[in-house]
Amino acid sequence: MKKYILVFTILLIILSGCNRNAAEMITDGKVIINKEDSTVTFKGMLTDRNLDADTPFQARFFLQGGTIRNALGKDLIYTDKELKSDSDLKKSEEYEVETTIELKQPDKIDELIKAIKDKDEKVVTIEVINDNGRLDDKVIHKVEEK
Repeated sequence: MKKYILVFTILLIILSGCNRNAAEMITDGKVIINKEDSTVTFKGMLTDRNLDADTPFQARFFLQGGTIRNALGKDLIYTDKELKSDSDLKKSEEYEVETTIELKQPDKIDELIKAIKDKDEKVVTIEVINDNGRLDDKVIHKVEEK
């Protein structure tokens, strides 16, 4: 009996990890830091290829860690667009989402860039959501400086 419980538990753990990012909607993302204007632009490229027709969704950027939260004064940034997957399931659409935020602490730009690029940290995560919850997420480490 213990053997069956152990096998069942292992199988359950394996299967629960298989559904992660099932929608696979995020194809790319980056953070653009404009030093002259003291702004940060969050940008993402999304696809609807794995969604049902006419499914609404929206992108947001989740910020973790004191450096970025203090520099921007926020921890969650929504894009202003609510999107809807294509009604023709034979073709997938690509969507570009972006939003720009003014830096509250421009003197922290270099520290911010370093934190985002650090592969061991999850400073910026793009999330795709709708009324049913989170459809996909991806940590962004790509930074472009202007």
